[in-house]
Order: sequence, then C-alpha cells, then structure tokens
Amino acid sequence: MGRSDARTPRLYATRGHLACALGLMAVLVLGGGLFPLSPESPVGLWFAAAGLFGALAAGVLVLPARRWTMPGALAVGLLGAGVLLASCRTAEGLVVLSIGVMTAAQYAAYAFRTGVAALLVAEAIGAVTAGMVLAPAPFHALTWLVVVIMTVASTSLLGHVTHWLRRHATTDDLTGALTRAAVLERLAARLDEARRTGAPLAVVSADVDDFKAVNDTRGHLAGDDVLVELVASWRDPAAGRAVVGRVGGDEFVVVLPGRDAAAARRWIADARTRCGTPWSAGIADARPDDSVRDLLARADVALYGAKRDRRAGRLPAAPAPGADPGAHPGPHPDPLPHQGR
Repeated sequence: MGRSDARTPRLYATRGHLACALGLMAVLVLGGGLFPLSPESPVGLWFAAAGLFGALAAGVLVLPARRWTMPGALAVGLLGAGVLLASCRTAEGLVVLSIGVMTAAQYAAYAFRTGVAALLVAEAIGAVTAGMVLAPAPFHALTWLVVVIMTVASTSLLGHVTHWLRRHATTDDLTGALTRAAVLERLAARLDEARRTGAPLAVVSADVDDFKAVNDTRGHLAGDDVLVELVASWRDPAAGRAVVGRVGGDEFVVVLPGRDAAAARRWIADARTRCGTPWSAGIADARPDDSVRDLLARADVALYGAKRDRRAGRLPAAPAPGADPGAHPGPHPDPLPHQGR
C-alpha cells in the first residue's frame, strides 16, 4: 500500500483559517472604535465587538473539535456584525460593515458543506437587512438590494465551484470511491472520533484476487468493470456506513465505524454475496494508541495472511452465501510488511 503516514491535504478549512479570519475582524473592528467614522459612533460597542471577535478566534482554537465549533463561532460573529450594523451613524459605515458580512458569507460557502453554508448565508443576509433597517444612518433600498444580490451571487458561485473541485479532488473517477488522500483523512477523523467516544472502529484492507489475470485475459476494460462492480457492492445501502477508498490499482481500504472485528467479518461475508468477483480482505481493530499508519499496517498484514492461506487452499476466496461468517478462519499472522502485490 506504500506510505500511509504522509500528511494528507486538508480538504476543508481548518480551525486555524477561521481563527485568523475572526482575529482580523477583531483588529478591523478595534480600528473602527479607535478611529470612528462619526463622532456619535458608540465606540464602547465597537470595542466590545472587537473583544467578542477576539474571544471567538481564541475559542475556535481551544474548544474541542466538534462539527458545530466552526460554524457556531461564525454564526455568533455574524450576530455581532449585525449589532454593529444597527449602531452605524453613517452610510459609509453601513457599506463597509455590509462588505465584511458578505465576506463572512463567502467564507461559509467555501468552508462548510452546502446545508450549513446555506444557513450561514441566510443569517448574513438577515443580519444586513436587520442592521440597515435598525441603524440610525439613512440608507437607500438600492444599497441593500445590491449587497443582498452580490452576497447570494458570490456565495452561490463560490460554493458551486469549491464543492465541484472538492468532489473531483476526493473521488476516484472510475469507481466513485474516495481517493487515497481523502480516505486517509476520513480515517483519521473516524479514528479520533472512536478514541474520543470509545466506539469500535474496524478497517478492511482489500484487493481483487488474480486481478492481473483478468486484465491479461479479458482486457483492461473488463478489469475496470470488475472494480466498478466491486465498489458498488461495498457502497450499497445494505453496507451501512462503510467508507470506501481506492488506494492503488485494485487496492482498497474500507473504514467501518461502529464495528469491531467480528462485525467486520460479517460485513465482508455479506458484501461477498452482492458481488461475484473474488477478493481477499484483512481486518484491523482500532486500538486507543493507534495512528492511521498503525491501523493500515495491521490490516495489510492480515490481508496478505489471508491471500497466502487462499493460495495454500486453507481459506476460500469467496464464502458461499449464507455461510457463517464466524467460521471464517482468521488471517495468518505475517511479521513482515509486504513489499508489493
């Protein structure tokens, strides 16, 4: 499988990115309090907002990594920006702050998944609308309309392009499985989650038996069809929450959150009933001190033990449908990492 400890690219914005953005907002708002556009500006409110943005920046870095941490921080920041908008005494202040809110909405479109991004964009538009209506400064309806249209247009375009690029960067064109970098990042996230919650996690390392013979005798297009059919059987709704990644030519990693080794063996037995292609598999259970590399290495060793047993006639390549998965012999231990297929 090659090296698996290489740092995988970040496919979504990190907490550091958002912390930097919120920190920049804190500095800009602090500047607005120190050098107000109007002598009537409530500078105390601007200083308080600068403190809020600074606290959010620090909180993003120190709070536990949860799905709500980053979008929650941005949502609170948008509320703070809306309050500042409502306090503006000049049209210039309304426009400048509206541009800041629009930029935050664009960040949401880039950083988060579509559903979460849509909620944050809607909040941004609501903050601009409420702020302009409540602000003492006069504003023209055309100003509001331009800001709203630019926010919707820019976030829609940025979100579409970002998610299109992300999907093509993380998905294998042939099989629809995740790419190597994407499945390693997904595995790292699932491993962290299992470590935090104590839930079981199993990883299956798999490849097609005698795949070279398929290519040599039936052609490469037939080999492609075999891979497509195999991955489709693994991604079937009956397969549950399986995360499938292609890490080589006919080499795959399947991440099974919430399953231990016994449940993974049952998953393999069930998956074989949905596809006639013979394939071998090795299973590794996550341990509390495992790294991604440790987990994949043990699964790989188990895979090659299973392949040796199959060649020696000790292990059937594809159990008959209905066979007891618990009767499946365990993989033969291999003290040496493999060097190739």
